[in-house]
Amino acid sequence: MKKEMISKTEDVSVNQSISQNNMFFENKDLFVGMDVHKAKWVVTVRSYDLELKTFSMQPIAEVLEKFLLTTYPNAKYKIVYECCFSGFWIYDYFSEKGYSIIVTPTNRIYKDGSSIKTDKIDSRKLAFQLSRGLLREVKVPVKKVREYKYIFRIYDKQKMRKGQILRQVKAILEQKNHPYKWEKWNKGLLEKLKELEFEDKLFEMKFGNLLKEYEYVVDQIKDSEELLEEIKKDEILGPRITRIEKINGIGIISSVRMSVYLFDRKDRFESSEKLNHHLGLTPSERSSGEKVSRGRSGMCGNRQLRSIIIQLAWKTVRKDVALLDKFERVYKRSGSKQKAIVAVARKLMSKVYAIIRKEESYRENLAA
Repeated sequence: MKKEMISKTEDVSVNQSISQNNMFFENKDLFVGMDVHKAKWVVTVRSYDLELKTFSMQPIAEVLEKFLLTTYPNAKYKIVYECCFSGFWIYDYFSEKGYSIIVTPTNRIYKDGSSIKTDKIDSRKLAFQLSRGLLREVKVPVKKVREYKYIFRIYDKQKMRKGQILRQVKAILEQKNHPYKWEKWNKGLLEKLKELEFEDKLFEMKFGNLLKEYEYVVDQIKDSEELLEEIKKDEILGPRITRIEKINGIGIISSVRMSVYLFDRKDRFESSEKLNHHLGLTPSERSSGEKVSRGRSGMCGNRQLRSIIIQLAWKTVRKDVALLDKFERVYKRSGSKQKAIVAVARKLMSKVYAIIRKEESYRENLAA
């Protein structure tokens, strides 16, 4: 009888402690910093003033969610992790369930001057700086846009492989001192190369395989380009692609690329200056005393995209008087064609930004 009374008393006390725990964390802001790795996550949970727990766990979102709900019930969880190899599936999981979560750019954590760097320190810094509002937030693209980017990555790898095969074939012809080394690469030359004979039959077989791979890669590139052109049918991106494509000198693939990487959402860049800074097209200055050093700004975007935009600037400058005028003025002042074309690219992107934001058609010979 006494044992039954004791067990009942213990059950009541446990229930009371759980109830008190529920009430203690109710509507309390808790900041969760995650240092994400392939084999494990290191997680720090803290309130505004106090670190509550730092621990390692399996990289499973469901397990973390269960831990938070059972250990800190009814709290307001605010989660952060660095943009990394894992992409945005963690963001998708928590945001779709209604949790507040942000992804912060890599290497944007404020440093305290310490030379010691560990996973625990990183997760603690993430949680602390999230609680103080010090972290920059990545504007996460929607899933569909991310998949469009995957197509571009595959396409770019295919183009890269095509160039590698061309260089390999050219190098072989050069080393053999074959007359075909002087000929321009085209379908006619490809057919001639298929008929080449070499002393070693194994090498001849391998050379033939290389040409077959080239033809296969070319077919894959065409297939990828057809898929990329289909993006023009997208409800949101389609009108933006059409506007950019109407600019004389910019083709469909470049229009789709810019729309996917830069204009997938209107609020990605607050101004054309921010866009140009992202692309590394804005000038910078560092001065100390009498020493002045000028150069381009440190870009935080896609280097390949910057290179493509410079190439487009060389095309459009010949077809737009306003851009040509900009080129001539900068070239006369600086004596550098490279500086002049970067200035043209900056002006071009400012005009593209304006037509996307205002939903207008591009007008040539108009100052940005």
